[in-house]
Amino acid sequence: MPGCEYLKRELKTVCKNCPFFIPLKIMDKQSDWIEAGRTAGAYGVKGWVRVVPGARNGDLLFETDCWWYLPYPRRAGVAPRALHVLELKPHGKDFIARIREIAVRDDAQALKGTLFVSRSDLPELAEGEYYDEDLPGLTVKNTAGEVLGTVLGVTDNGAQDLLAVESVEDRSVFYIPMVPVYVLEIDFDGETVTVDWALDWN
Repeated sequence: MPGCEYLKRELKTVCKNCPFFIPLKIMDKQSDWIEAGRTAGAYGVKGWVRVVPGARNGDLLFETDCWWYLPYPRRAGVAPRALHVLELKPHGKDFIARIREIAVRDDAQALKGTLFVSRSDLPELAEGEYYDEDLPGLTVKNTAGEVLGTVLGVTDNGAQDLLAVESVEDRSVFYIPMVPVYVLEIDFDGETVTVDWALDWN
């Protein structure tokens, strides 16, 4: 679990009988954390936890055995908790997990919240690859050089991925299909996304 150890060392995490906690402001760093799913209470009587992978990043839960958990509802000052996965099994459309810090059903039943993974735990991306979380904040412009807006995130309509953009004109949100014919270039150095699109298409 190199990611957990890295965070303990670099962020001076305070360990309290493990699980340990890190400052909430660190959790807000978009570049460090990727939301990957959620917990949904207990399975059985031996402390196993129901896990629902996220629609977009759920596969990342299988890339590391160190997850980070924030309970519902989120509150200011509540720090994320590290969960160390001992076993993970398919269960219907979702999964069940045996977690080192959760030993009894009552604790598993109370575990209802969001699961994140740390980039430091994930394999290095190949050239040209990126995570959805890398896109928010990038400026969207078209081939004519017109600024259309700012990326809010990525979603989908069940058939294809969509780039959610806040319009520069009135701050309304519009969506661009994330296919090569429309999304021409993503330039992280220049912090721009070049698209074949126009505001009057929205």
